[in-house]
Amino acid sequence: MTQRSALGLLLSACFLNRVPSAEESLPRAESREPRAVRISAFKFSPAELTVSRGDTVTWTNDDTFLHTTSADSGAWASAELGRGQRFVLVAARAGRFPYHCAAHPVMRATLVVR
Repeated sequence: MTQRSALGLLLSACFLNRVPSAEESLPRAESREPRAVRISAFKFSPAELTVSRGDTVTWTNDDTFLHTTSADSGAWASAELGRGQRFVLVAARAGRFPYHCAAHPVMRATLVVR
């Protein structure tokens, strides 16, 4: 066996049998990235969004008309949003929340919080 192959075997054995560090052993926390709803062409997109409790949901109006996001239950209601404006909500309660645009009641969608 050459010196080079012996060194390769030794390094392989060390790598395969190494003990993970304390940092590597800990489970990684899942990131809570904002969840987005776009308002465009008189529609909420997606029409149904499922998030976890504690997630942040952001509605952005990409339309040229004023729109709102208003829970049917009254759990939240945004002010009128102009083009480029946003409404941010932290999903604190679990449940199924149908919502609409107060200015255009035919615009409907659902937020599901688990």
